[in-house]
Amino acid sequence: MKTQQHFTPITLGIMGGSASGKTTFATLLAEQLADCAPIVLNQDAYFRDWAEYSPEEREKVITANHPDAVLWDALTEDIAKLRRREAIAVPIPGTRAAQRSDAPSYVQPSDVVIVEGHLIFWSAALRKLMDIKVFLDVDAHERVLRRMLRDVVQRGGDLEWAINWYRRDVLPNFPVYTEPCKQYADLVIPFHDENSVALQMLAAGIRARVSESRAAHV
Repeated sequence: MKTQQHFTPITLGIMGGSASGKTTFATLLAEQLADCAPIVLNQDAYFRDWAEYSPEEREKVITANHPDAVLWDALTEDIAKLRRREAIAVPIPGTRAAQRSDAPSYVQPSDVVIVEGHLIFWSAALRKLMDIKVFLDVDAHERVLRRMLRDVVQRGGDLEWAINWYRRDVLPNFPVYTEPCKQYADLVIPFHDENSVALQMLAAGIRARVSESRAAHV
């Protein structure tokens, strides 16, 4: 009788501009794949804390839309560990999440790993770990409106601050570090509204891959 041999998890990357619906899409996809118990990992959990700068300097250099914002080595290593069927601990030292003292937790391996973020395809090392790469395509005007609603209405932020931050950080970086990464996507999915057809087809494709891998490793 053969023993169960674990296959490398199916790893999916979801990228798109700020407020393109990446977290919503990842959540809906995970619900569609509930029988596979997928892991969803957000790139934002690996934003650096900029602690090496004084408060005055930090205000000048801090970014969330330039690759410098992400601790790439840590994010890449954690995805590699999950693909090796090893658990990971979050948050990691040096991140904003750790600085906020977010409660630590362990993420256990699974057959499906979903990684979402607006910069993830920028890293060649991270792209190599992804079996499927999806880019959410949303009109720029719609993304701005969604972001303002999120930052001001949902999170209670200041409108003037949100607009100034968008002008300073999102506008100059999106066309350089996010939009060009569409070229690396295997699938470009319009997500102006909830695209149930794309979600169902993607979920079916992932589930088929998982079933094939499970059958091959029994």
